[in-house]
Amino acid sequence: MGGSRMRIAVLTGGGHVSALNAGIEGITKEALNKGWEVLGATDGWEGMEKGNFVKLTKKKVDSIRGYGGSVLGSGRWKPDLDAVVETSEEYEVDGIVALGGDDTLGVLNELWQEYELPSAGWPKTMDNDLGATYFSLGYPTAIHNASEVILNSFDVAWTHGRIAMTTVFGRSTDWAAAGAGAYGDADVVVPGEKTTKLEEIYEKAKEAYFENEKDRGKPYAVMVIAEGASIEGMDTHVKSDEIHVDEFGHPKLDPNYLVSTLSDTIRSLSKDEFGEQIKTAPMALTYQLRNGKPLKIDEKLGFECGQKCVEILDEEPGKMASIKLEDGDLKVGEADLAEGVKISKVSDTDYIDYENLEVTDSYLDYARPFLGEKPSREVRLINRD
Repeated sequence: MGGSRMRIAVLTGGGHVSALNAGIEGITKEALNKGWEVLGATDGWEGMEKGNFVKLTKKKVDSIRGYGGSVLGSGRWKPDLDAVVETSEEYEVDGIVALGGDDTLGVLNELWQEYELPSAGWPKTMDNDLGATYFSLGYPTAIHNASEVILNSFDVAWTHGRIAMTTVFGRSTDWAAAGAGAYGDADVVVPGEKTTKLEEIYEKAKEAYFENEKDRGKPYAVMVIAEGASIEGMDTHVKSDEIHVDEFGHPKLDPNYLVSTLSDTIRSLSKDEFGEQIKTAPMALTYQLRNGKPLKIDEKLGFECGQKCVEILDEEPGKMASIKLEDGDLKVGEADLAEGVKISKVSDTDYIDYENLEVTDSYLDYARPFLGEKPSREVRLINRD
């Protein structure tokens, strides 16, 4: 669009992540530097459809990049595209920047493909399942948050001789489970992308439990479970009726039910086998992964991706900001929106050994540029020999 003065709208859609405010600040400041006007649509696509806008100024967005959540609010509203176009015309909006995952950016891509409404996408999802980007913004902070909890769960595991079991968010992909398992140094990872058998999970958990006893003098184990896990031989935790389906048709999951049921099942199976239960410590991680201040890598690249979105609107709409790994360095580039909304699966990589239910060293090679070196668990048990 060659540098002409524009009025743009910015929205954050879907679940929040810790890098959103960095993106909003980057977008707003870069646009204002060009002499553009910036409208913030409140609560995601709902605000964009209904014309619920707040004017964004430098003062309003100054230094919000270090805070979690979204100052604009977010939601899982699936908009009427004709209404969005009408609202854009009514408010003389020349282009939209949407910060979101595959649902949010999928809507944005439709607006571009079907209505040619100038669009730019900012790659957000703690699920890390967007295509055309090395990782999705919000994912590093989510894994940091999860892995700290998993590492700390060793305390209850070895102190009380239990299997600590923790579910993590990640609707239909294993990125969160892989990261939490790797950087939380878990013994067993139960995936969501491939169906697992209950007896296989039990055998792997039991194996780790008694292997630690050989090494440390007391049995214990730590397990990470993807919230989307499909476990053959155990009741489902997927809420499939219409009441529990979101605006985009995704069934709601119940991670608390999942981990408590698996916990009870392991206790029952071990009682049948040994005459006494292997004790467990079940816990579900949900919004803890989304909350809190962003890691510096999320803050920095979130801001820079915001700047890139403004550049995209100015020069070549229909694209999204994208994170690239070049010669070991993370850089911000761009990619086609249509490529970005294609789901990226862990099962298409060698990052999880699905047969042995463990994360591989290849995942650590992948994550090291943005998460650093894997921490090691610190076991504090007195040798009982």
